[in-house]
Amino acid sequence: MTKLSRQDKIDIYNSWKHYGKSSKQLAKEYGVCSGNLRYMLSLIERHRLKILDKGHITYSVEFKEAAIKRVLFDHETSYRVSLELGLPNQGTISNWIRNYIKDGYNVINHKKGRPTHERQRQANPGASKANQRPRTRELEAYCSDRIRKKIRRLGLSKN
Repeated sequence: MTKLSRQDKIDIYNSWKHYGKSSKQLAKEYGVCSGNLRYMLSLIERHRLKILDKGHITYSVEFKEAAIKRVLFDHETSYRVSLELGLPNQGTISNWIRNYIKDGYNVINHKKGRPTHERQRQANPGASKANQRPRTRELEAYCSDRIRKKIRRLGLSKN
């Protein structure tokens, strides 16, 4: 799926609203999923074009918890709740619910992206054992000889 620009979204909405093009036809024309396109059209229809000006939003734990409770306990559909809250994707609440159940029915804001470099080192115990192996005198002598040889070569190239 291609990422649509703001202008593309406005053009799609205008084609759908004013020229009567179907969402399937527009999805094929712009190379996007028709279900996601229908959600976007419903979102713009409900919140107008100002919804397109929203950037990346980090939602609070309380906001997520309220949305999850509306779906799980008040038996509202996740699609409807997503539209009312103006979430950028209809699958966002489903992801929140999955993480809510996985985390023992607690809402936790998970950090995005890859773990930091230190965490990667701690997660790989095999690499730390390789660095902590005992060094023998023979190995140290061999390494010292290699270092001296490199220094001599570097010294010769400068002259």
